[in-house]
Amino acid sequence: MSIGLIGTKIGMTREFMEGGQSVPVTVIKVEKGRVLDVISEDKRGYSAVKLGFFKLKNSKLTKQMKGYFSKKNTEPKKILKEFRVENNDQYKEGNELGLEIFKDKKFLDVRSKTIGKGFAGVMKRWNFGGLRASHGVSVSHRSHGSTGQRQDPGKVFKGKKNGWSYG
Repeated sequence: MSIGLIGTKIGMTREFMEGGQSVPVTVIKVEKGRVLDVISEDKRGYSAVKLGFFKLKNSKLTKQMKGYFSKKNTEPKKILKEFRVENNDQYKEGNELGLEIFKDKKFLDVRSKTIGKGFAGVMKRWNFGGLRASHGVSVSHRSHGSTGQRQDPGKVFKGKKNGWSYG
């Protein structure tokens, strides 16, 4: 395994190939990581590097984490991530690692995590308009209304937004 970085999605754009083909591209702001701890094999049985990402106010920390960061003599970080490496001789506590660690790489593996929306209603999930705010509509302002047809075909087709597939 090797060192990784953490970034946040800024938005989407597109790039054009030489033939004029448009390719969608996700824009990511990559945060520099500070080396907080170099873990040796004789200390824990494996060699690793602990990195901290995203600055954080002191008021957001617990007393234990305040003590940890003051002992490490660095500003507080929001995310602490440990990466196992084969050779940790090149890493020193306090160094910052950025995009330069990928300069000789041709391909990168990228993982992402979505923000959970829970059990969302149709207005949030499918961008439905909802019902009227007056004229007899009492409780169901944010409901979906009608999504199907009449007796023929008598069902909502599979793949339809908010479609209950009954058969």
